[in-house]
Amino acid sequence: MPMLKFTDGLIRVNKFDPESAALADRHYSRQTVGSNQFMPPGRTMVLRNAEGTIVFGWLSQDKRDDHQIGYNCSIFRNESDRLSSDVILEAERAVAEAWGANRLFTYVDPSALRPAAHKYRKRKMPGRCFIAAGWKLRVHKDGRPHVSSSGLWLFVKR
Repeated sequence: MPMLKFTDGLIRVNKFDPESAALADRHYSRQTVGSNQFMPPGRTMVLRNAEGTIVFGWLSQDKRDDHQIGYNCSIFRNESDRLSSDVILEAERAVAEAWGANRLFTYVDPSALRPAAHKYRKRKMPGRCFIAAGWKLRVHKDGRPHVSSSGLWLFVKR
């Protein structure tokens, strides 16, 4: 097995990377836990850190049922000490360098948030790390979030 580069940043790997697959198994979007492939079909870019505590997957598809265009963050899990917003910004730079600039989007499950650590703390905001990285929650004119057919909230960055 080839050794990963020694770096503090993200490293590009393929969608069969075993440590990334194991991390993906703990993500709410995982469809087939234990499968060695964790990205959908299409042009993909998988980024991870050397320790195997971060996985970030970009997906570019020409035709989507939801009619979204651009690069989709199809998975992001961060179990490291790095700020998730910093990881997102690094992943954005990586995809722009490799594929060119484009609209970015992702879906977040608001029901999959961990509860606040203390009873007096506010409930966490879905997509907070994406918002900190400059992404926006897509909302309808009446202020309600744009929700997918499966109840996920849409976040975008142009």
